[in-house]
Amino acid sequence: MKRDISFIAALDFEDRPAAAVLDALLGAGYDSVEWTMAHIDVLLTPASALACQMDLVTGGEAAETETFRAIDAAAGAGIGIVNVLTGPNLWEQGAVARDDEQAWSVALGALERICARGEEAGVRIGFEPCWGTLARDAESAQRVLDSVPVSVTFDPSHFVMTGDPIPELIERWGERIAHFHLKDAFGQPGMDGEDFIFCMLGEGNVPWPETFAALDRIGYEGPLSVEFEAYRYYEQVLGSDPVAAAVLARQQVAALTGDPA
Repeated sequence: MKRDISFIAALDFEDRPAAAVLDALLGAGYDSVEWTMAHIDVLLTPASALACQMDLVTGGEAAETETFRAIDAAAGAGIGIVNVLTGPNLWEQGAVARDDEQAWSVALGALERICARGEEAGVRIGFEPCWGTLARDAESAQRVLDSVPVSVTFDPSHFVMTGDPIPELIERWGERIAHFHLKDAFGQPGMDGEDFIFCMLGEGNVPWPETFAALDRIGYEGPLSVEFEAYRYYEQVLGSDPVAAAVLARQQVAALTGDPA
């Protein structure tokens, strides 16, 4: 099955005009772009999603308000998915790990209101289980899914470090998967760069053939969105050139999927 291949416009793309970013990514062989909040005021299409990774645990009303803004902007641009996290975001300066019932109550309450706003706007909310947050593995992610009518943005790299069975999770969550990130990793739970690392596609422990087969079994027809976070390679080898990173990643996707760029 030929799927839409997208690229998250993070890295140093966030400092470039949206039109230049879109042209560069389409020129690199991508079908669409996944925007971040850096370009919220100029969301161009074709676009697969808008990533809005607010810390809903400690970010307070401001984090929720910013997510509402993302939903409204996505709806206005014709983008059907906004990606969110629970928080806390341990990669952000000053963030503190939380796994207490008060934190869960705050995060789930915020997600309820965000889902309601998304339903009003006709935008699916793609909740991403992610390292360093409350919902970081299969068990904690299931708590969110059992509590809130949210969709899933599935990033297999986060389940590498927790040892959760990626193909089985894909089949379990099935139609709730609205968006899929292409990212690889190896290591164990802890801190990025110390206990685990996000690496180049195909160089980590994500079982890609089994993962794609599971996506086929559930009939997933949504985008596959590259999230390039091999930062050391990006800086030391690619010279912090986001276009070079996108071109390289597109070649790696073609090798994994068997589809030409």
